[in-house]
Amino acid sequence: MRDFRVWWVLFVFFAGLSVLVVQRRYQRWRRANRLRHEVDPRERAEVDRRVRLEGWRLVLMTVSLVAMSGVVVTVFWPGPTALLEILRLVALLGVVGVLLLSVR
Repeated sequence: MRDFRVWWVLFVFFAGLSVLVVQRRYQRWRRANRLRHEVDPRERAEVDRRVRLEGWRLVLMTVSLVAMSGVVVTVFWPGPTALLEILRLVALLGVVGVLLLSVR
């Protein structure tokens, strides 16, 4: 497709969806972080691990979202090719990191 408006609409749709997912994950992380202090001390290590994993998942989602947005901006307003490749790599590593943390 050569019409950039279709790609722009798709980007805005998926970016909006991604922002909603990141917001939901952030709320989930905050809630888990708040409840961490109310847990029985014997279970605290497991809860701490889950909160830490959720935090890393949130960070990787945010980094990936920002990198993907940078890729779109770099494509529409031509920037250096090296920057485009670096942003693609960062986005890919962020998504792979989220997937790996989800498997744990």
